[in-house]
Amino acid sequence: MSESIVTRFDSENPCWTKELLELAGEDTEDLPELVRNGTLELRDGIYALSDAGILEFRRIASELFLEGEPGIPPADIKRSVDRTRLRLLLDNAHVQRWGLKDFKTNVSLPIRPALAREEMFSLEKGRLKWLYTNSPVWKKIEEEFPTASIENRSLDLVPKERLMKWCEKNCPHAGSLDVDLLYLCRYDFMQYKDFQGHPNDDLRLINTDRFLFIFPGPHEEDNLETIGKFHIWLNGLRRMIIPGYVDRDTQEQDSVSWLIFALDTEKEATAFVQGLSRYGEELVSNANPCEIWAISFEALENAEERRELIWELLPDLAHPIQRTLM
Repeated sequence: MSESIVTRFDSENPCWTKELLELAGEDTEDLPELVRNGTLELRDGIYALSDAGILEFRRIASELFLEGEPGIPPADIKRSVDRTRLRLLLDNAHVQRWGLKDFKTNVSLPIRPALAREEMFSLEKGRLKWLYTNSPVWKKIEEEFPTASIENRSLDLVPKERLMKWCEKNCPHAGSLDVDLLYLCRYDFMQYKDFQGHPNDDLRLINTDRFLFIFPGPHEEDNLETIGKFHIWLNGLRRMIIPGYVDRDTQEQDSVSWLIFALDTEKEATAFVQGLSRYGEELVSNANPCEIWAISFEALENAEERRELIWELLPDLAHPIQRTLM
């Protein structure tokens, strides 16, 4: 039983609480002994692997032929626990039969151009205005990398070598959109098993619905900056990385991209939605089609019925901030 607990502490989920381990189906009787023998460290109710525990993880993984690396305790262990908590709650709340639930925690998505906040947007008299479209690098991307229609898309539309050389010359330093939990819903995956992949698609985003869960910052400007980075990431995919494959999959079905802010309580989520909603369609106007939502841990924890699909879960529990413009 202790081996099962130790291997829970992988690189995706380096920190756990007793309650989360129990939510994951573990018997936590051995936790005190794992702390006493030095395998786990306990701080503020949060468990993580010690140096000896990292070696023990590798030993067990080797013996049991398990994939994955041991989790190194991060600086912000509370945020790490919340990421694991969010993953477990989402996973437990829906089945997604005939699909694969692909969760990735603490993902940094590269974006170009990398801009300071004051270059990203402005707020004049309470009105949101996106400024990133004025960036010389952004304008060059628009000029040299047109979007592709379904009829004109191909796997070699932007060769990897061309992309790398262009970035080295024009924008060698990428910014990042930091995502606490990236959920790639690989719906009806057997229908897409013959697709061999795209050379630029390292995360295998094609043929998925993409849900980017991010814990909001303390100030509204933090969250507007996140939305701006979401715009740049999406449009970078549409023009430079996988043009023609972002919003329609290889079976010509819609693929969606949602940015979802995750908060603790329903009260906080409602207030958050009211704050951002006043900016209206401008929130998605440059990145349409996409959507921005908010969800609370409280709603997920109180979900009484396990849904079949993510599409039955999120519209019921989450709060829309701005939907796709039609």
